[in-house]
Amino acid sequence: MKRRVFLQQASLASAAVFAQPYLIPFKPSKYKTVLIGSGWWGLNILREGLRTGQIEVVALCDVDDNQLTKCKTEVDKLTNDRPKTYNDFRECIQKEKPDIVINATPDHWHALIAIEAMKNGAHVFLEKPISHTVKEGTAIEKAARDNQRVCIVDFHRRYSPHNVSAQAFLKSGKAGKIYKVKAFVHYNQGLGKKEEEMAPPKGLDWNFWCGPAPMVNYNPGIHPRGFRHYMQFANGNLGDWGPHWFDQILWWTDEIMPKKIYSAEKSDIRLSLANAPEEQTVVYEFESFILEWEHTLLSNHPER
Repeated sequence: MKRRVFLQQASLASAAVFAQPYLIPFKPSKYKTVLIGSGWWGLNILREGLRTGQIEVVALCDVDDNQLTKCKTEVDKLTNDRPKTYNDFRECIQKEKPDIVINATPDHWHALIAIEAMKNGAHVFLEKPISHTVKEGTAIEKAARDNQRVCIVDFHRRYSPHNVSAQAFLKSGKAGKIYKVKAFVHYNQGLGKKEEEMAPPKGLDWNFWCGPAPMVNYNPGIHPRGFRHYMQFANGNLGDWGPHWFDQILWWTDEIMPKKIYSAEKSDIRLSLANAPEEQTVVYEFESFILEWEHTLLSNHPER
């Protein structure tokens, strides 16, 4: 075929492809995503990600096969992606090379997994709180900057209409000068029943679950879902609910951090192996206002 004829035919073919009704619209590629920590909340985050239509779920990872199986069954109903399953987050990240890692593990695993993900080129959606300790948070921030990755800890209250309107009202100055802010969570869980230590259930790698934290005997009060009441793995109600309320407060004020912090707590009332504070009051002294935090697991006295 002569060159002139080839070019003429190629031009006609191109015109046909981009003409209606054969126009092929540009569709952005989906972000390869893995979920590490496949419990109820990790699945909830992934479910919302799937609703955007912008992610491809390539893998699910958990040290507990029981949770992993339930999560995989649910994800297979939500998408045709058919993700692979892993027990070791390192193998998962290295083999799948994801664009995004959703880290919904217990707090004591946040830093190591987030840093591993960013070192391997992934952006991280990190469940709150950022980390188990302050220094772990600093290490996560350094890894994000060194690897030029995004590590986001998201709060849905930033988008809730009533929260947004409340912030606009406060910032407008119509509430006047604010000198004191109170944040609280009150539960009436009572004395409870002491947990029984036992062998881990089949399918759970308890040694891997404890990971960088102290090795303790398994009891069903820790896993699944109870780890926040054990200081080896989390920081109690303050570390659980505090980030939600403190984010709202720091959203409202221009101040970055308190000058001084005072705390008093009680941790030996309940019949439980848990060791997080049952009653706690914390005072945060900022430049222009005082923040008072209060929580209890032993009585329900809602504020009026």
